[in-house]
Amino acid sequence: MTGPIELAPDWKRSLAIPRPLLLASGALAVPEQADSIGALVTLPLTLYHRMGAPLPRVVEIPGGALFRTGAANPGLTRVLRQYRTAWARSATDIPIIVALAVQGVRDWPAMAAQLERVPGVGGVELHLNPTIDSPAAIRATRARTDLPILAKLDLDEAAPAFAAECIAGGANSLVIGRPPRGAAVVEGRPWYGRLYAPSVKALVMRVLVELASQNPHAPLIASGGVYSAEDVRDFLGAGAAAVEIDAALWLNPGMLADMAQERKAV
Repeated sequence: MTGPIELAPDWKRSLAIPRPLLLASGALAVPEQADSIGALVTLPLTLYHRMGAPLPRVVEIPGGALFRTGAANPGLTRVLRQYRTAWARSATDIPIIVALAVQGVRDWPAMAAQLERVPGVGGVELHLNPTIDSPAAIRATRARTDLPILAKLDLDEAAPAFAAECIAGGANSLVIGRPPRGAAVVEGRPWYGRLYAPSVKALVMRVLVELASQNPHAPLIASGGVYSAEDVRDFLGAGAAAVEIDAALWLNPGMLADMAQERKAV
């Protein structure tokens, strides 16, 4: 794949990335391997500091793990104070996409307004949830910012039909999607979390293929079940404009170099 990839086509503010790999492993700092990725997607943030879920936050299961963080994060104000300068320096290489956690949905418009003129910030990624009125939340956020909006859908049966409402509300790209919910028994009691595993690829692929066939006139970004360069190739071949990489880097940071080679083969 050659040339920049536009994630906000026909929008007043461009979100062009140089490579189809988005780093979304919960980081805030620009990695040393920035020349292998197209953008950094931050840890999901809320407006104020959030303690998050009690321990344990990770439970291993056969073939993967369940995560329940409760959106633990230092809050947008602290993050901007610490990383604003570094993000500005990254502007010539890769954009920063700031993820906004669903737990702070009422604050999304205010957060987006704060990010509007932060050098290096190229867009916001809204983590959607069936418990909120997502189209209304997207519209409210769009009213406060011209930044490109990436809508990250839950991986459920309603996702394909729901996508059109997100685009109508002002989303420029669709991310498919947030990890599915699962449960395990911990100390004799049910423990709920989101599933990170290679098997999630099949769920992402189902929604991606269906949305691609609908030609939604918005770039599609695959996220979930990405553990190899082959997974990257499969998603790009199925209609994704880009691929978010997360859990694979927790297991093997060296995978990024291998995945980066994928852009040379498609």
